[in-house]
Amino acid sequence: MSVIDTEGKQYFSNSIYFADLFNFLLYDGRPVIDPKNLKELDTTQIAIPYGNGARIPVQKYRNLLKLWNAYMDDTAVYVMLGAELQGKTHYAMPVKKGLYDMLGYARQVDEARRSYRQKDKEGDLYVDGDILKIRLTSDEFLSGFRKGDKLIPIITATVLLSDKEWKGPRDLYDMLDVKDDTLLRFIPNYPINLIEPAKMSDSDFEKFNTELGLAMKVLKYQKAGAVEVIKATNHEMIGRETAVFLNRVAKLDLVFDEKEDQVDMCKAMEDYRKKSEVTGAITILRRRGASDDSIITEVMETFSVTKEYVLAILKEQAA
Repeated sequence: MSVIDTEGKQYFSNSIYFADLFNFLLYDGRPVIDPKNLKELDTTQIAIPYGNGARIPVQKYRNLLKLWNAYMDDTAVYVMLGAELQGKTHYAMPVKKGLYDMLGYARQVDEARRSYRQKDKEGDLYVDGDILKIRLTSDEFLSGFRKGDKLIPIITATVLLSDKEWKGPRDLYDMLDVKDDTLLRFIPNYPINLIEPAKMSDSDFEKFNTELGLAMKVLKYQKAGAVEVIKATNHEMIGRETAVFLNRVAKLDLVFDEKEDQVDMCKAMEDYRKKSEVTGAITILRRRGASDDSIITEVMETFSVTKEYVLAILKEQAA
């Protein structure tokens, strides 16, 4: 499993950052989606392959899927929100996104069909009065879905966790070699909802309401200097989750205590630089045939560090 899969999923599993991501995508940053109204869903989807004699269902796994329960105009609204995290361009993302969404709708239809069968077994077939009967008509029985049934909408975001631009197709039409507009009228298109830090402006980063905006900005400018970006945004102290996420996804190689709730990113960078210098000096002294005792003494004097500090690095090198 890649760093993007593990660290990205870990970070966005936090409903605070997940909600901020979709508030940016759907509402231009307005905090419409409340993290408290998000519920984790099973990310497993079942695909039934057709053709070539295939009989075995294939499991597909989304990165993240949550149910948003909201109230709009005094009406309960349910929306499934899915996120696909990418470290690189996925050249078949419109198909992947369309497949996941359709599998999600197919699952809802199947759950409706099974619920009616369960009612049939229990004998609960009718309701009193003039209310519509539960028994399915012959047409409804064909699909197991009643005329008045509605599906929960599914919205999938594709998030490129990189400083690179998305080089692949942005909808299904980009993947087709069809120039005839008449034909395209009869071919459904599947656009992706792309969040791409490299193409975001500095004003876009300000639309986030959490440290996710800072994380996206660092991803964009990581080669130019992550700490400089952090200083410029007055976010020298950031939360542990964001620090760990950036350290591994943006490969910042910062040194800090991952048990602390807040991380001083500037100090973490300085600690990394000092550790790199000490490690380099130890390597040179080893090549010269110096003993561990002489290495410890010389490094302590040169870099003004403790004996325990040098011993810890020596232990890391020996591992």
